[in-house]
Formats: sequence, C-alpha cells, structure tokens
Amino acid sequence: TCFIAVLGMLIPQVLFWGELEFTAIATMAPSSSLPYAWPTPGLIGFEMNSGLNAFIVGVAKMVTISFAVAGGYRGGVIFPFFAAGAAFGRCFTSIFPSVNVPLATLCFAAGIEVSFLRTVLSTPIILCYLSGEQQAMAGVLSASLVSVFATSYIPFIKTQTLRNDLDSNFSHTGRQSEHNDSKM
Repeated sequence: TCFIAVLGMLIPQVLFWGELEFTAIATMAPSSSLPYAWPTPGLIGFEMNSGLNAFIVGVAKMVTISFAVAGGYRGGVIFPFFAAGAAFGRCFTSIFPSVNVPLATLCFAAGIEVSFLRTVLSTPIILCYLSGEQQAMAGVLSASLVSVFATSYIPFIKTQTLRNDLDSNFSHTGRQSEHNDSKM
C-alpha cells in the first residue's frame, strides 16, 4: 500500500482506476485536469508532456496494477489496463508521429487488456464505443487478435483461468493429437 501511495504522489496519473484519468492520459493533458489528485502535479511536478513521460506513466501504472492484484485489493483491472495502454500508445505516437493518436491509444489499451484477460471481442467494442471512436473498430480488433495470438501460452496472473476454447485452437499438440485421432 505504501509503495502505491508513494508512486501515486510522485506520478499522479497512476492513481485510481484510470476510468476518469483515461482522457487526461490519452490526450497528454496537464496534471491539473486529473479529477481526484491533489496536489495535481504530484510532489515533483510530474507532467505527461513527452514520449518518455508517457512511457514512465505506462510502466508505473503496470507496476501499481501488479501490486494491487498481488495485494488482493478490491477493484478490477480492466480500466487500469486501458489507462496503461493509453500511456504506451502516446509514447508510440511520439516516436511515430504519423500514427493516428486515438487509434494508437485504443490499440495499445486493447492489446494489454486482451493479453491478460483474453476478452478478444468485447474489448474492442467497449473501447471504441466508450471513446466514441467506432471507426477504429477494425484496428482495435486487429490489435486484440494479435495480442491473444502472441500471448496465448503465457499466464500473467496467478489466478488466471485457462480458456479451453483458446487453448485447443492455439495448441500445436492439440492439433497434432486431433490429426492422429482422425487417422485411426
């Protein structure tokens, strides 16, 4: 708890769930726009005004999520993952400025969330409709699919349950045994 509190006092963008902070992170708004942080720039005057600071916010948010999950604190991880993804998306757009900012933030948010929770179809719908960016659905769905394919063998959370529908489709050994059964 102390670690999360100290990190939140230094980098106020990582405080709370991220639901109300998502817009401030995705638009790189000044810390004064954060709804529940005081003092809003934190103790060191941290502002998310560069790609490096966006990366720092993304990493710090992932660290706070891991401490909260490991500590058994109440609350979900969906919106915190969205907030971390938005920060990484802003970092990406500072490196590649020709990439559409809303698309990058939504794709990173979907990729992170799907890699942990494996909710491939619902995540793009939630993200695109909550953000009002329905035209980004194809890109966000693609990011979700790439994420689930890339992380299908990696259980990130200790209590994470396996999805048999995904495991049997992604498993090479499962396909091999099906192929051998069909020969008999």
